Amino acid sequence: MKRREALKTLGFATLGLVALPSCARDWTSQEIVPGSTSFSAKEQRLLSSVADTILPEKDSLGAIPQGVDKFLIRLFDECYEEPVRDNIKSQLAKLDEKAGESSGKSFTDCEQEKREEFLLTFNNSEHAPEKEFFDLVKAETIRGFQTTQVVMQDFYGYSVMPGFYNGNVDVEA
Repeated sequence: MKRREALKTLGFATLGLVALPSCARDWTSQEIVPGSTSFSAKEQRLLSSVADTILPEKDSLGAIPQGVDKFLIRLFDECYEEPVRDNIKSQLAKLDEKAGESSGKSFTDCEQEKREEFLLTFNNSEHAPEKEFFDLVKAETIRGFQTTQVVMQDFYGYSVMPGFYNGNVDVEA
């Protein structure tokens, strides 16, 4: 690489780093739009409803307020193979179909108790793809929730810099 090109690239990178903090001020997870995804809008709503059913909102804690639904969509898109994503999509469609047959409503429009019943049928299913879908979505929803900043700091007492030095400690002899 030539020296002029390197200096030009370094200058643009520095300018970008200086400009970013002023652009990113006061961002929230609701304002950040996820990039392209293989999930349709309906599948995203269904996945959000499943996450909300597993961890419903209570006192501003829950899957949806903490952004776990967005985490799941991104996780399944970027970290899982296509056969797993295809199974998730087909099971979401099946879940919505079962809800429509049973209650005449979409899964997202059903009450919490009904959604729990529909999900528990997948948990108790003899059909392997249904059981795998339920186990995967439940485990990843819980993992996504447990690793949010609110839960890590408020409930687990996580400190960004653990093991700090406190030199002024009284010691009994």
